[in-house]
Amino acid sequence: MYVIVVYDVPADRTHVYRKLLRRRLEHLQYSVFYGELTEGQVTAMKNDIDEKLESDDSIVVFESSNPTAFELSTFGDADEPGSRFT
Repeated sequence: MYVIVVYDVPADRTHVYRKLLRRRLEHLQYSVFYGELTEGQVTAMKNDIDEKLESDDSIVVFESSNPTAFELSTFGDADEPGSRFT
């Protein structure tokens, strides 16, 4: 399963989600993570998010079983996604 997670949370809570998401996904930008997970890993990640969720937090999880469903273009001073693993 291919996953993109974005969050918009109060500044004092960003560390909570950054730490949680870095366990399973690549950190692409400040509040954007992506990667390939099993369905069980996605379920566990969603449960972890739900446990940390507070009323001002907003987290969006995009999922696709088709890797070609996501087309990615980078602009500006950005590393190519996945480059930290090469």
